[in-house]
Amino acid sequence: MSDTANHTVNHTADTVADHAADSANDVEELVNRLFADKVGHNSVLEAESSPLSRELWDTVAGLGLPGIGIDEAAGGSGGSLADVVTLLTAAGRHAVPLPLLEHHLALWLVTASGGQVEGSAPWTVAPPPVSLTVEGTTVTGTLRDMAWGGAAERVVALAGTGPEAKVLVLDATDAEVTAGRDLAGQPRDVLTFDGATAEVLPSTVTTQQLAQHGAVLRAAQMAGAMSAVHELTQRYTAEREQFGRPIGTFQSVRTHLVFLAQTAVMTQVSVDRAAAALASGRDASFAAYAAKLLADQNAAVSVKSGHQAHGAIGMTREYALQDYTRRLNAWRGDWGTEQALADRIGAAVVGAQGIATIATDEGVLSVCVK
Repeated sequence: MSDTANHTVNHTADTVADHAADSANDVEELVNRLFADKVGHNSVLEAESSPLSRELWDTVAGLGLPGIGIDEAAGGSGGSLADVVTLLTAAGRHAVPLPLLEHHLALWLVTASGGQVEGSAPWTVAPPPVSLTVEGTTVTGTLRDMAWGGAAERVVALAGTGPEAKVLVLDATDAEVTAGRDLAGQPRDVLTFDGATAEVLPSTVTTQQLAQHGAVLRAAQMAGAMSAVHELTQRYTAEREQFGRPIGTFQSVRTHLVFLAQTAVMTQVSVDRAAAALASGRDASFAAYAAKLLADQNAAVSVKSGHQAHGAIGMTREYALQDYTRRLNAWRGDWGTEQALADRIGAAVVGAQGIATIATDEGVLSVCVK
């Protein structure tokens, strides 16, 4: 890792709280510059025909970016959860075809439970709940809807609940892989293990905590994608003319631009608030699930307004809009469907004194994943 990159990814860990904003700015500048240079519309489309762009992954991993948010002593790059949000927001904004979210959650599960991580190959994580049979260190069962499952070196799963919960680290080559793709053309595989040997760690992370982290970090990617849809649409409507003037000057189109700006900003604010609640160590149930539900609902508005403002060109493979809108549609059901998220939020409302209490003090809530 270069001195500059090392300074960037470790800045938060090495400074006191009053320098946290500078650290976030450093990470944001680095990742946006890198992704703008290395990821374009053509490379995004090319990635849809391969399990993983190894060259792109190696470039990103060479800077230590996949290890952001993981303690250096455990094999990560240091930094805070806010830095992870910054990284994933930028990844969504540039439609980066890499398992950055899955890799982070896998490393976080392992290191939070006392394990060590090493190497720079991509890892992935199984979204809960998982259905695996564990006997000692032998694992049998099937993991479905595995993002980048066939391209990962290691697969991490949280099995069981309560004191019996275990973090399993499996070698992906031990699995029978049934390849699949999501709406954005990114890998979503089925992995079947039959008597595979796993590293087994007693988990200090609950299923609820994993679900909350996954929800918030996916929402961060969605916020980035919404921002890209807004910027692309704003640029297009300023350049495209009809009846002798830019279509962005028409009231109907301007309404779509307002919706696009609102959805991007609202989602990002909600994500930042939820990430702060997670980082504080208090129960972040309401903030996390509300951020993801808001992201899901805002994504529908963003996709609709983006495509309506663009017209037919937005539906073509040659134009970049669908790089973002297909991801938004694919991610809407991740880490909890809208119904499941609404149920968890509803349970929090029922158990609290009032909605205002929930909105201003998440620390009193405890919501379980079903």
